[in-house]
Amino acid sequence: MITPRQRVLTALQHDEPDRVPLALGGGPYGVVDELYFQLLKLLELSEPVPPFRSGHTISYMDDRLLEKLGTDLRYCWPGLLPNSPIISGEDDQTFYDSYGQMWIRAKPYYYTGRGILADTSDLADLDRLVHWPDLSDPRWMAGVEERAKTLRTQTEYFVVMRMVSSHGPFQTACDLRGTENFLMDMAINPSFATALLDRVTTVQEGLLRLAMETAGQYFDMIELPGDDYAGNRNTLMSLSMFRRYIKPCLFRLIQVIREINPEVKIMLHSDGAISSLIPDLIDLGVDVIHPLEPLPVTDLAGIKKQFGDKITFLGGIDISHALQGSEEDVIHEVKTRLEQLAQGGGYILAPSNHLQADIPAANVITLYRTAREYGRYPITMNA
Repeated sequence: MITPRQRVLTALQHDEPDRVPLALGGGPYGVVDELYFQLLKLLELSEPVPPFRSGHTISYMDDRLLEKLGTDLRYCWPGLLPNSPIISGEDDQTFYDSYGQMWIRAKPYYYTGRGILADTSDLADLDRLVHWPDLSDPRWMAGVEERAKTLRTQTEYFVVMRMVSSHGPFQTACDLRGTENFLMDMAINPSFATALLDRVTTVQEGLLRLAMETAGQYFDMIELPGDDYAGNRNTLMSLSMFRRYIKPCLFRLIQVIREINPEVKIMLHSDGAISSLIPDLIDLGVDVIHPLEPLPVTDLAGIKKQFGDKITFLGGIDISHALQGSEEDVIHEVKTRLEQLAQGGGYILAPSNHLQADIPAANVITLYRTAREYGRYPITMNA
């Protein structure tokens, strides 16, 4: 019998295991709390586990649920995230993160308030206005070593370290400066854009180093902080601008990981139409891309044909339409993604983003049941 860890490793080597590996629960593809409670009831799993974090709408990491769904990956998580809105503000709806950035709660979600740096492009204000996190705080990696060691030595699952920061260099810069302002900075104020990215990347380098030094020997894969470089039609910046500003930041983050454990796999999350960036991500040494979002402008089968032997795709399952539809819609979605992405290995089936509260709990069960049934190699939809 092949173990879940062997199944994932085989797929990452671009070979076909017994079936397509399945995943749920990573930094960008978890389950919102309301849906989690519905799944508990439907699967008769009794009481929820204790929340693994606060300041978010995805608060539960329940191995019982993953076991029921038949997924192959298990997760470790930081004790604290720098962009979590956990510091109480002026009222019940206002919070601050470790940078001092305001977040506003619009139930059940949070969004960034006006950026700390929205009204200034003075380099001196980078240190005057932003509270750069203290990386000596023991809360960052609280519990990581124990969880990672337990998973690696007492289970047969593929062990993943979730994001040390929910937002990567680009998105954190956008949080602090405002997205429109920061995109303009990249175009007309390169010294400020570069300085802000450098400071954010330095924090995230430090957090990744802490994670790797704490338990890197137990990780099979680590997620880079999530960055969204594209919308539904195209990237938010030109390829030359990505290479000038963002690619060097990613290089630094990847180097920290590789210095400590060259064998660990590295995953990058970016929503949107990122097809044009895939060659650069491969060049950087990214092993896994999430989510390969199923958009009208994205040719998933073509991307698999062009890059499927060079990088692994995790995700692909449409949460905006198919999973909100009928049971037949879910089954059709699974079959379609398997046909497009599973041949030859190099694919881990998972949602293309967090499973939201508007998805029926029964559809989640159908998703993974269908994936287990039709995801067996050799892939054939006539089974």
